[in-house]
Amino acid sequence: MNKHERVVELDVRPHLKKKLEPFKLIMDAVTALEPEDLFILHAPFKPTPLFGVMKVKGYSHREEQIEAGYWIVAFAREVHVQWGHLELSQFKKRDEEEEVAHDEP
Repeated sequence: MNKHERVVELDVRPHLKKKLEPFKLIMDAVTALEPEDLFILHAPFKPTPLFGVMKVKGYSHREEQIEAGYWIVAFAREVHVQWGHLELSQFKKRDEEEEVAHDEP
């Protein structure tokens, strides 16, 4: 990946636990991305329907199941993508981090 990129992360697991639809949150984050940005999505399942939506927007993806009920998906513009040896597990969040990050006002 380009070393000048920004990493933008979104964890939708807390929203889905509360039975909230995260699609608008995801699309808002995608709209704010710069062309070289790497978008990391944390989800409780493989978000297969999102792959087609993102492909139409010019993004390729790489996904990894970290553990049962936890997937990390990276999206990058197809023009800028060079996946190389990107280890998605490096973006894994601990449960304590999730709660703190999402319980703040």
